[in-house]
Amino acid sequence: MEIDRKDLEEIVYQKIKKLPEFFKRKLENVEFFVDDTRSVRLLGLYHGVPFGKRSNYNFVMPDKIIVYRRAFEKICRNRRELEDKVEEVLLHEIGHYFGFSEEQLRSLDY
Repeated sequence: MEIDRKDLEEIVYQKIKKLPEFFKRKLENVEFFVDDTRSVRLLGLYHGVPFGKRSNYNFVMPDKIIVYRRAFEKICRNRRELEDKVEEVLLHEIGHYFGFSEEQLRSLDY
C-alpha cells in the first residue's frame, strides 16, 4: 500500500487527539514525527528519557516518537489496517515514554 506522508501525519495527529485526557496531560516535552527517509523493520521508535525517570530535566531537547512510513507501507493493505496499526504502534511507543519495558508492553498486548 502506498501511503502519502501528509495522510500518515494526519492519522497520527488524530490518534493522539483521541487519547484519554489523563495521558495527553502527561505527554510533556515529546514530539511525534513521521520518517519516510529510511526503510526499516521498525514501525515506530521512542527515543528519550522515560517520564518517570526524569530529574533535572530542564533545557532538554524533546523526546521523540517516530513512525516509519515505509514500514507501514510494507505491512498495511488498506486504510483501515493502517489506522489500526498506527494506533497500536503509538500506544506501544507512548508506553515506552511512560517507562514500560518491551516485555511489559507485550504482556499487555501492546
